[in-house]
Amino acid sequence: MHPILQFLLSIVLFMVIHVSAMALCARALGITIRRIGYGVGPALFNIGKAQIRLLPFAGSLVLKDTREEAIHDDDPGNDTYNERPLWQQIAVLLCGVAVPLALALGLLGANGWHGFTAAFAQMISGALAPLSTAQQLLADGEAFARDNAFVLVFALASLKLCAFNLLPFGGLNGGQILLAIARAGKPHVAWEETVAKWLLLPGLAVLLSWLLASGWYCWRHFTG
Repeated sequence: MHPILQFLLSIVLFMVIHVSAMALCARALGITIRRIGYGVGPALFNIGKAQIRLLPFAGSLVLKDTREEAIHDDDPGNDTYNERPLWQQIAVLLCGVAVPLALALGLLGANGWHGFTAAFAQMISGALAPLSTAQQLLADGEAFARDNAFVLVFALASLKLCAFNLLPFGGLNGGQILLAIARAGKPHVAWEETVAKWLLLPGLAVLLSWLLASGWYCWRHFTG
């Protein structure tokens, strides 16, 4: 299997595990799930509360939340995400990272932990230099894929994606955990929406930079 295809399949598999782990944790804690989204873009079909979308490279979990919907007066709200104890809110978010991270570390062993801790700096340095540093990191990943089985390629990709999701930016698990801690257990605070929007910007910048780097790498690979 071509290395680029291996990494694309790894991203899809990571997304499924990432979103499913959060959904299972929420359900175990008694939090109502409104929708589980696998992928982005137009919806293709629904399976219960799960929605399969066109592009399978991201996902979403929509929970019952008074910040997003009106709750009836006779609703006790004990199944509402943002009114649960802080540790439960954080547990849902951490499960989306902890489960694929545990799988990856189990497959890669001690070397996996080093790859995970190094990934935080790699994500930022690569985003700051998409046409140089990121290109070398992508080349290293391709070399790894050529020399190892798909299961190890998935493990390596999971480590990097876990680190990315823990960055303290809006839309990522790390940013959501940061906001939950800042709320100090309160269901809602007036400043949260504004702060969340500002935190979204650096996360989008990092993501777009890596998309640029990946696109340029693939262009050079297939046209060079």
